[in-house]
Amino acid sequence: MDLRPIVCYVMEVTTISVVLLFVDGVGLGEVADYNPWVTQPTPHIRRLLGGMPLVKDAVGRHDSHLCLLKTDPSLGVEGTPQSATGQAAIFTGKNAPKLMGRHISGLPFRKMCKWIQADNIYLQFERMGWKATFANAYTREYFERPATKRGWVSVTTATIQSSREPLRFFPELLAGKAVYHDITRLTLKKKGMDLTEVTSEEAASHLWSIAEDYDLVVYEFFLSDLAGHKQAPWLVQYVTHHYDRFLGELVRLKKPSDTIVLVSDHGNSEDLRVKTHTKNPVPTLVVGDVDAIREVETDQWDLTCIVPLLHKIVARYKKIKAKDR
Repeated sequence: MDLRPIVCYVMEVTTISVVLLFVDGVGLGEVADYNPWVTQPTPHIRRLLGGMPLVKDAVGRHDSHLCLLKTDPSLGVEGTPQSATGQAAIFTGKNAPKLMGRHISGLPFRKMCKWIQADNIYLQFERMGWKATFANAYTREYFERPATKRGWVSVTTATIQSSREPLRFFPELLAGKAVYHDITRLTLKKKGMDLTEVTSEEAASHLWSIAEDYDLVVYEFFLSDLAGHKQAPWLVQYVTHHYDRFLGELVRLKKPSDTIVLVSDHGNSEDLRVKTHTKNPVPTLVVGDVDAIREVETDQWDLTCIVPLLHKIVARYKKIKAKDR
C-alpha cells in the first residue's frame, strides 16, 4: 500500500501559523454614540464576541478558542500613550516608554530606531530557527521619499528591515503574496496605479497564503488611527466595514492549529469626541491557542506581553510536534 498521500496530508494539517494583526489606534471604549466600533455595523466582530462590539464590556473568554484581554498601553509612564513607544513595546517585548523616559509619538528617532533594530520579534524568531515575515506591501516610491532616505520610518518598517526577511513590493502584491495597508488596495487605485481592487475577503485569503511558509506573519493596519485623527465619516466607515470583514474571513479560513493575535498600540478611533489619542486600554484578541495565556496573570497584561505570547504559542506547537515524531 502506498502511504505517501496519507503522510503528505498529515504534514499539511499539523502545520501552524500565527498571524499578528497590529491595528493602529483602536482602544477598548464605552458603549456610546461617539464610538464607531459600536455605532457602525461590525457583524463579524460581534459574532466573535458573543453579540458584543469591541468595547471594554466585551473583555473575557468567549469560547474555548477565543479570548479578549484588556491591555495596558501606558506601561507605568505618565501621559497619553503614543505610537512610536507603543509599537516598540509590541515588537520588542520591552517597556519602551519607561526606557525612553516618556511616550514618543509618530516615528522613532534615530537612537530609538537603532534600539528596536538591535532586538525585535523578527530577530528573536531568527535566533530560534523560526520564520517570521511582514505581509505589508511597499511601493518603490516610498523609499525614494527624502524623509525615508533620512531614516524616518515606522517601527514596523524598522524592525523588518533589521531582519534577513525581504520586503514585499508590487510583484508580490499582484501575486497574492502581500497585502496592502488599506486591505483593498483602494489607495493605490486612487493614485492611478494599474491594478484591480480586492475584497476584504480576498485580502484575508492572501494573508493566509503567505502564512503557509512561516511560523509568524505580521500585518499592519494604520487607517484606524488616521480615521480617529481625521474623523472623516467616509474613512471611519471604510475602516470599521473592511476591517470587520477582513477579520471575519481570517477567522473563517484559519486552520484549527493556527492562531490569530490582534493588538493595538493606543486608543484613538473609539472616541470621536476628540482627535487625539486616548488613555483607554487596548485590545489583545486571541483566536486559537488561548491556552497559551491560561497561566499568565492577565490582570497585569500590557503591550510587553505580546512578544512572549507569540514565542509561547509557537514553542508549544513545536514541542507537541517533536513529541509526535
